[in-house]
Amino acid sequence: MAVKVYGSNTCPATLQALSIFTAHHYMPTFVNVTGSINLLKDFIKFRDTSDLFASVRGTTDIGFPVFQLEDGTFTRDARKAFESVGITGEDLHYQG
Repeated sequence: MAVKVYGSNTCPATLQALSIFTAHHYMPTFVNVTGSINLLKDFIKFRDTSDLFASVRGTTDIGFPVFQLEDGTFTRDARKAFESVGITGEDLHYQG
């Protein structure tokens, strides 16, 4: 299973994370949550019930991107997602 990136193709942080993956020759599975009302509903339910999003609930932050690692766990930590597939280094100027 490849890393999955859940986000939006209009979200700068999502696009930056995808760009870092591809720049390092890794192609994650991208789930464009805003591309389908059903995906968006599923994401909102997940965001509103998962402790992973405790810091964004009640704010204007949507919580994108979210990464599902190859072992099935979810994280909002982009560096952890990059490192899970061997992408490391100080050139990872991720701002998300």
